[in-house]
Amino acid sequence: MLKKVLGLLVSAGEKRTGVNLDYAHQIAKTDFGLMVRYGKIFSFLDPNKNVSAEAYHTARLRGAIAADCGTCVEAEINLARKAGVSRDAITAILQSTYSALSDELQAVARLSDAVVGQRQDDAEARAKVLDAYGEAGLIEISFAMNGAALLPGIKRAMGYATICDLQTLRKIG
Repeated sequence: MLKKVLGLLVSAGEKRTGVNLDYAHQIAKTDFGLMVRYGKIFSFLDPNKNVSAEAYHTARLRGAIAADCGTCVEAEINLARKAGVSRDAITAILQSTYSALSDELQAVARLSDAVVGQRQDDAEARAKVLDAYGEAGLIEISFAMNGAALLPGIKRAMGYATICDLQTLRKIG
């Protein structure tokens, strides 16, 4: 019975993200406790309370792009669209055309790229993020970028990674 309920919750997640979560269905079928732990990842990522939707989804998109270029990025595009992030902003974030973004969003994108993409620091970008969003905002952006980069790794380790599809990076729901 619990596995059926978990399956329904995963199906709801598929509707929310607009992508197939076959690996999450496998976790739910395999072990209740593991699914509960997996669910904690999402509670770690959501909700976004300390920064704008644009800043939050900039971090999530750049985090997902650092780790994946398939359905995880597609899910992040869909979530950003649902949160009201403009098509132009999503395009700029996906294409790394940061000059089209506000100074604050440029800093979020640069910090995300440095941390999750290059495993480096960008003290200047971090200072701008702190100035724009405060300490709580910086922490939330840190959770967003790293959490979005974590999910593709789980999927890949379980053998559910999709073939890299650069068209996904160009897709704006």
